[in-house]
This record gives sequence, structure tokens and C-alpha cells, in this order.
Amino acid sequence: MDTISAIILAAGRSRRFGRDKRWEPIDGVPMLLRTALMYKRMVPDTFVVLGPGDIEHERLLDEHGIESGKCPQAPAGMGNSLAYGIARRPRSLGWLVTPADLPFVQASTIQSILTSAGSHALAAPAYQGRRGHPVWLGQCHFEALRALSGPEGAKSILQAAAGKLYVVPVDDPGCVRDIDRPQDLDLS
Repeated sequence: MDTISAIILAAGRSRRFGRDKRWEPIDGVPMLLRTALMYKRMVPDTFVVLGPGDIEHERLLDEHGIESGKCPQAPAGMGNSLAYGIARRPRSLGWLVTPADLPFVQASTIQSILTSAGSHALAAPAYQGRRGHPVWLGQCHFEALRALSGPEGAKSILQAAAGKLYVVPVDDPGCVRDIDRPQDLDLS
């Protein structure tokens, strides 16, 4: 146990977007790859959780040296995907967790959360009072993370430990800007 891992949740079906948003180009790079490359630069041990049929996504990530795995239970919800990712990195000091559809998070925000990891078991950025991603969960949360299932990711863990969540104020709207619909990509 001597490393921090990033877990990127990318097994969703993009229902509100209307097509597979993970392929949506941002500055010429598919959103999934953009997010994964940012985290890989900051956290060398980055793992992307994909859905069962995501063969092309897996290939894309592999071409860029980013490890991924296809979670058989991903259709049941984000909790299943997160538990799968955590199970792939059980010996980590903790996990930096983010959905793949937050491609505009700044490196400085990720670094701020990584810095907090040394002295807090739970940390998250906040922009103008809104909690964002990535969320840091220390090793003490392993059993609770492994037991997750269903549509709610780590929400139950965050609620149970609400008073212990270390909030890092950041000047980064990207940490709360998830891409759910095509208009969310409008940069104007």
C-alpha cells in the first residue's frame, strides 16, 4: 500500500446526451480520453471503469497506456462500477474518484485534492459552494466502497461522513461542470 489510484467511472450509457458522449470531441480529443489523460498525468495509477460492451473504448485507452476494465454489473448503476474499480486497486492508499464526463477539471484542482489526501480520509473540491470532483476517499473507506451497488456512487459514504469531509475551495468551474446534454459542451 504505497500509491494513490484514480478511478474514472465511464460505464454510463449517455441517455440524456442522446449518443455516446465519451466519443464527443473536445479540442479534437474524445471526452473519455481527455479526462483519462488528465488524470494519468497527475496520478500514474489511473484505472477507467467501462461497461460490458465497451471494446472500442478499451482499445482507445489501451493505445494511450491507460488501464481499463469492463464491469459486468455496470448496467445496474454507478455503485457497482465504483465497487468494481476499487476492487481492481485494493491496496491503494486511497482513491481519487471522478465520472468521465467532467473533462474540464483543472490540474490545479486535482493537485489540491491530492495534497489534501495526506491529512484527510475524505476530501472534495468546491466551486462557489458546490461540491465537485474528484472526490478523495482514503483506504479506511475500502469496505464501504467495495459494498456499493445500485445507482448511487459514493453518495451514501459521503452522507454518512458529512462532518468529516474536507472541502477544498477552488476557482475551477470545471470541477462541477459535468456533460449531460450536448448544450453542456457550449464553451461560450
